Amino acid sequence: MLILAIGLTLFLGVHFLGIVPQMQAGLKARFGPSPYKLIYTAISLLGFGLIIWGKMLAHPTTSLYAPEEWARMIALFAVPIAMILIVSSFAPGHIRHHVGHPMLAGVMVWSASHLLANGESSAVLLFGSFLIWSSITFVTHSLRDTPPPVVKGWGGDLTAIIIGFLIAMILMRFHMNLFGIAIL
Repeated sequence: MLILAIGLTLFLGVHFLGIVPQMQAGLKARFGPSPYKLIYTAISLLGFGLIIWGKMLAHPTTSLYAPEEWARMIALFAVPIAMILIVSSFAPGHIRHHVGHPMLAGVMVWSASHLLANGESSAVLLFGSFLIWSSITFVTHSLRDTPPPVVKGWGGDLTAIIIGFLIAMILMRFHMNLFGIAIL
């Protein structure tokens, strides 16, 4: 699980920079905007790759708790909501306006539902880390940022709902192939 932990540290560590704007601005000033983005992207990709590899190596691990059957059902319904929220962060609309930070909210829903449904120690580390990061980041950004503007019409929301739902269905259909755990 060491590789998983290193990957989470790199990926979430670099993503925690958004919580401290002064640190982020200082690094951009020190390296320059383009090199900063390149370094940020490289660390994110390295961390993401190590998360995937580390989770594959760690699976299966000892169980810390046995999830209830209802917890698996919650995840089944929560993942489409999470995907809709994540997609709505890219589409201007009412969801984005009212949630404020729909990608972070989507990661919270995704990670919390998976944490309820998985008691394996590597899953607890993975989903617990993402839940902590997204919760802290959501709160700090919500307190600091102004909400996105209200848009007329429902096109962005409808697009987010359709694409988010389709992504969720694809993930559910191929969950066994992608992650080694059958859910359907």
